[in-house]
Amino acid sequence: MADNKDFFPIERNRYFYGKLLTVRDFEVEQNYSRRKSQLLNRLSLGAGVVCGLGVSASDDSTLLIESGLALDYQGRMIVIEEPLLRKLPMLKGHETLSDAESAYLCLSYDETDMEPVNAVGANPGEQEQFNMTREGFQLTLTAQAPEFRGLLEAQGGSNVCTLYESKELTLILTVPEAICAGEEFTAEVLVIKNERTPPVRFKLTGEGTFTDSEDGQVKLEYRESPEEKRRVYPAKFRLKARQLSDIDSPLFASGAELDLEVGSHHYKNYVDVEARCRLCRNRAQLEQRQTLTDSLEKHLLGQDIPIYLAKLELIRSAGSVFLSSVTNLPFGQRIRREEAAPQGSGLQTVTTSVRSLEYWQKPDIKSSFQPSAGALHLDFGIPSPEQYDFAVSHGTVDLTMPGGLRVNSRVFSEEIPHGLGSGAVDVRLSIEFADKKADNETALYFGNSEVFKGKNAPAVPPWVEAAALVYPGRGTMRIGLWLHDMVEGNRLTVHYFAQKPERDTSRLLQGRQVSLSVTPEFARVSRRGRLHFQAEVSGTEDKTVIWSVKEENGGAIDRNGLYQAPEQAGTYEVVAVSGTDESVLASAFVIVE
Repeated sequence: MADNKDFFPIERNRYFYGKLLTVRDFEVEQNYSRRKSQLLNRLSLGAGVVCGLGVSASDDSTLLIESGLALDYQGRMIVIEEPLLRKLPMLKGHETLSDAESAYLCLSYDETDMEPVNAVGANPGEQEQFNMTREGFQLTLTAQAPEFRGLLEAQGGSNVCTLYESKELTLILTVPEAICAGEEFTAEVLVIKNERTPPVRFKLTGEGTFTDSEDGQVKLEYRESPEEKRRVYPAKFRLKARQLSDIDSPLFASGAELDLEVGSHHYKNYVDVEARCRLCRNRAQLEQRQTLTDSLEKHLLGQDIPIYLAKLELIRSAGSVFLSSVTNLPFGQRIRREEAAPQGSGLQTVTTSVRSLEYWQKPDIKSSFQPSAGALHLDFGIPSPEQYDFAVSHGTVDLTMPGGLRVNSRVFSEEIPHGLGSGAVDVRLSIEFADKKADNETALYFGNSEVFKGKNAPAVPPWVEAAALVYPGRGTMRIGLWLHDMVEGNRLTVHYFAQKPERDTSRLLQGRQVSLSVTPEFARVSRRGRLHFQAEVSGTEDKTVIWSVKEENGGAIDRNGLYQAPEQAGTYEVVAVSGTDESVLASAFVIVE
């Protein structure tokens, strides 16, 4: 059976008495219904996930794909009837991920012929046929990024332009093809990054011919929040058109300058932005233009584009590929069943994170809002359960054995201080003895000595029980012995181990005070030279620091503390901030000569 990729021409059978029906007639009958329903799906609903099909990591090498329904770019339904577990090596395309840091899980329509039968009367070589065709799906892994222009245009985008493209970051600009004079419109930059890509900052600046600004410049400036966890997301910018009309002009009159920072990497270059907009007088003219430029061809773009279900961040170890994180529907290929909110209408997504505080710290909450993306992130600080410090004391008490028969007799010490002051104290006692099975080596036993009775016992401790009587108000105690059998010698040594919980945790607080120092504190370096700074963090297990240069043109420093001096001589301040507590910081000064 044909793949049915062509919608046109739409033909149906015309029936009459005596008509000879052949295979072709029945295929026309099927194709007529299929093509019309697929065409209606594509034009009225679009392409993307209708419901379900969420992807998550079941373990570090297994994907869980939920059941669901999608429509592909030919209007065909793709159904996954029940949840699937798929090991990465089981998926088609796994062999292409040899050196990839990320990959895409793609979903596409597929058909499988079933029920082989013998076709009586068929031509030689065609006797074996299939009785049924099952509509299904195919899951594929690919390290190849999509052709973004085709993908975004198939989703209704216009004026698609690649601003920057590298292994770790891609920036794609889209701008409306027609806008209304005096009204706001949205320019959007799609940010595609990897898990290990540092926070992104960029500024696109150029002369604008029809945008309303004080200096006549179009400025699209964006700084990524450190809390941003998404790998693919849009940065949206609200611009306003000037009160002009009937103008067909580029967004940037003579190109634009892209100033980009990715961690310590700084990139600045001129880019040719091929984005032209038609400035219409009013809403009526805008709607008229959209009607005139609308066409069936525009709505049927990208028929071979798959559904990108997820972007996978990968880790390579011992020759195998493992999952690090999963981003669902990275390019937003979802069919909206509710009316979408107007662009720039405010809050669109809310994300949260939780961090653990020390038990003496107060709960707090931090928030960051990105107006361009309509994204709000809330970071909650929750104190950990309270901990205690313990004061401890250790000592010995010698008790003299009674004369005569000692079986079932009792001996008590005088009242002695345990050394921990007043209050409740936990006391453990042990009996010192010479272990005859170990050349009379001194040993201590705790608990019931009956445990060590028998021929195979490793030691023979005396059959004695010990107990303590504590006086909390006086900070003292008495120790008693119960002799169950004869004891050699005329005295026994009892060891006591006392501990007392302290709520006054000043020593703990002092030991856990986070501190940070930077070396060298002062240094000299030549212009464009390099210098490596080191940060020492104490008081916390988190040793990470965030490096920066205080002066705007004072050079750059990467996450490892490698400083790159600028062209201009001067004295610059390098700042290190603790990743645990942003209030803890240290500075060093570098003289560029």
